[in-house]
Amino acid sequence: MADLFDYISWRGDIPFSQVPFGKLDALMLAHLSYSLFDGLVPSDFSSVKTLEQLSNDFKKSSDYKERINIGFLINKRTAELMEKCAASERFRNIKICGYKNIFDESKVEQFAAMTFIIDDINCIAYRGTDDTLIGWQEDFNIAYLEEIPSQKDALVYFSEAAKNLKGKFIIAGHSKGGNLAVNTAVNCGEKNQNRIKTIYNFDGPGFFPDFFEKPEYKKIEDRLVSVYPELSVVGMIFSHPEKYEIVESSGFAIMQHDAMTWQLMGNSFINKKDFSKESKVFHKAFNRWIDKLTVEQRKKFVNALFEIINASGAKTNTELEKNAFASSAKMFAAYTALDKQTKKEVKNILSVLKGAVHSSLPFIKFADI
Repeated sequence: MADLFDYISWRGDIPFSQVPFGKLDALMLAHLSYSLFDGLVPSDFSSVKTLEQLSNDFKKSSDYKERINIGFLINKRTAELMEKCAASERFRNIKICGYKNIFDESKVEQFAAMTFIIDDINCIAYRGTDDTLIGWQEDFNIAYLEEIPSQKDALVYFSEAAKNLKGKFIIAGHSKGGNLAVNTAVNCGEKNQNRIKTIYNFDGPGFFPDFFEKPEYKKIEDRLVSVYPELSVVGMIFSHPEKYEIVESSGFAIMQHDAMTWQLMGNSFINKKDFSKESKVFHKAFNRWIDKLTVEQRKKFVNALFEIINASGAKTNTELEKNAFASSAKMFAAYTALDKQTKKEVKNILSVLKGAVHSSLPFIKFADI
């Protein structure tokens, strides 16, 4: 079994001039974008820093311990991965610029991106959902909003990068970052679409079916590379592209979403022929459920759900997990305090969910859920 660390060991001494930039390189950079580089990477596109320089600055930063604490849902070896990359011949001289990090609770907005320059190619990496509950709430808002704030941020970011940098672009992202990469490529306009070489979507949540019927999507479809683990949950939300690659993972259940558990050999993933049974069941049940809800019902359900979660007082998943008992009590109190109409609507929506699960797994009784 081999992972991204093994990839650095196998390919780290080979420059891009000998083995061109590929999907494992894109996954590597997409994952590095989870790191907190505020104040360490230039925010503009005219100033650059090499990955080797960034790694050294990162390790010397006075708040190093805070920077490596990126949440229990994101692999704790991320900083170590960056160090390995920075010490390798293949990655050390990659230039980095355009670091942007936006977080706004009032707008339910969590966005971050950076640009890696590899010779004459610019690779934009959009960060996925971080440890904040606001980041997760924004993901849920995809269920009823035509455009979430981070999708708009991603489009603005690409537009600025295209104005300031020459050459072709690669756009990559893991988790929500994958969704942002696809959405940006589709909606960035014909001129900028023509500058995109490849789009990498690593287990990013999908879109509603009509998204894939857009003429703008058809124009970039052959440049889109979508990769999902065998047991995909995040990537199975809504509809996904028709063409995709399934990768073997060493992770258990939902932790297969962690790209550092994905298995590879040489410069390719170890593929599986199909999604796991659990992944298929989830996709089928979720889509049956969401299709039966109106846009207004989705909005009310998401808002009620996060009203309950936010009552815990936690700001991050880590805080929620560490104070699980106290958080649960506060959330239960918040649920009981909901007005009668909201409670009724939430129960009705959950009833629809039970029906969707029962249709997918008829041997499970409602009482078991």
